[in-house]
Amino acid sequence: MNTGEPVVQLLADLVAIPSMNPMGLGRTGIEYSEGQIAEFVASYLRAGGIDVQVDERVPGHPNVIGHIDVGARQSVMLEAHLDTVSADNMEIEPFSPRIAAGKLYGRGACDTKGSLAAFLHATRSLVDQKQKPKYNIVIVGTADEEYRFTGAQRAIAQGLKADFGIAGEPTSMHIVHAHKGVTRWKIVTHGVAAHSAYPERGENAIYTMGHILTRLEEYSLQLVEQQAHPLLGTPSLSIGVIQGGQAVNVVPDRCWIELDRRTLPGETLEAVLQPVRQLLREVPRWDFEEPHVSVGGMEVRPGAACIATLSRAIANVVGETTVEAAQYATNAGVYNSIGIPTVVFGPGNIAQAHTSSEYIELEQLLQATEIITRLLTQ
Repeated sequence: MNTGEPVVQLLADLVAIPSMNPMGLGRTGIEYSEGQIAEFVASYLRAGGIDVQVDERVPGHPNVIGHIDVGARQSVMLEAHLDTVSADNMEIEPFSPRIAAGKLYGRGACDTKGSLAAFLHATRSLVDQKQKPKYNIVIVGTADEEYRFTGAQRAIAQGLKADFGIAGEPTSMHIVHAHKGVTRWKIVTHGVAAHSAYPERGENAIYTMGHILTRLEEYSLQLVEQQAHPLLGTPSLSIGVIQGGQAVNVVPDRCWIELDRRTLPGETLEAVLQPVRQLLREVPRWDFEEPHVSVGGMEVRPGAACIATLSRAIANVVGETTVEAAQYATNAGVYNSIGIPTVVFGPGNIAQAHTSSEYIELEQLLQATEIITRLLTQ
């Protein structure tokens, strides 16, 4: 394999730029920002004469959107997020990309700078070679997918439009046409602090949370007994974080939990929250914090034109096409919510995403680049 391919060098350049998501942990600095990578992507597109807008309404966390208008009847969106998870406890140098045994190692190589490189290189190559694509192209790099999906939500709020789209994620070159959504929020219980030698003088917020936990556990079991979606199964509820109290000798006046609710396509935010409110109506001294993450599930019908078009391009390059569903959530849920049929596709294996030795198979990177080129031209 020729690892001197331009798209391989492009991926290496992208991986070398830290763009970690602070994940609500208060981490700061340029490495916990999409600023540098957004500047790189914008410059790469502008060097090809492509019209580019950088939206930095959230300082340090910009979106990059490029437009190629060839007067076609339809527009295709090629989207990949700019952020990665953190590089904590990685076993490899996260931002010194290394090639070995046909793999490129580094944070974000798989999730999802491989897709970003394929989209960028395929698009720029058409422009550089003066080939006219069959679609107008909207190429989008979004901020904050790994935590709150706010980059994609900001893009649609600013008027993003396309006839269909591809959200780049490591799918092993398969087409993901349906996946679950996710809503995450906190429930807080309130009490009265007191010395633990006199617990009767206080109100224990952790005890109150215990009543809530019992009800939520019962509810989570009811959710998985519902009629299953034919592709995605049932919705689910998990409590992943609990925190309360300040010292063992103080009756705690506050406790909170964080919930993760996986949703099916079509479930609304109110449909997620209202049953939990109703479930806890007899429990005193609690309240909800507004969900800090909420993105819907999505399902694009298997016979949709966008799936047929992408399937042909894949089959021409790798010989077969797999269309499947996934349990995770992506920006595709945001785009489908406003009527842009968007499937998930890209090089890399999801099993490598977020790992301590993240890598991408370079053969898949090259194949994905060729697939996107064919999609745009044939």
